[in-house]
Amino acid sequence: MTERAYVYTTYIRSTADLVFRALTTPEFTMQYWGGAELTSDWRVGSPLEAVHPDRDDFIGEILAVEPPHRLSYTFTGRAEQAAGRAPTVVEFTISGFGEEAVKLQIVHTGFGDDEQGARDVRDVGEGWPAIVAALKTLLETGRPLASPGHFAPRVPATR
Repeated sequence: MTERAYVYTTYIRSTADLVFRALTTPEFTMQYWGGAELTSDWRVGSPLEAVHPDRDDFIGEILAVEPPHRLSYTFTGRAEQAAGRAPTVVEFTISGFGEEAVKLQIVHTGFGDDEQGARDVRDVGEGWPAIVAALKTLLETGRPLASPGHFAPRVPATR
């Protein structure tokens, strides 16, 4: 059985430090990850949970943390976990791109070579571009992307 993968690359007018912080800080993630707060202590082996007030999102385990250039974790839903399906793996790589930008590459692996794997790759192929576009917009403009439905941002309360 072969494994499917999904790869997405974009360029963001930002710094590696800020992109990494945006990937690992709930106040950032809720503004571009469909309102979900990604919570973890960001140590290898620690749990990761995408917390949303209106729905169950994903869970995972931290596999690699190398600020500000690499982050990796497993990715699954509670229903998939309960059904015994193996989690997939997401890896973010952040590298310099000229003087004002960074290259962000996401490699999502672990999809089976079956009908379910094909559906999963299709689903992440719709999700990652929307999430990354919202991240890019937030970092480049300072404002969340006004996304519809499942992708709608939440803005942190002013403190």
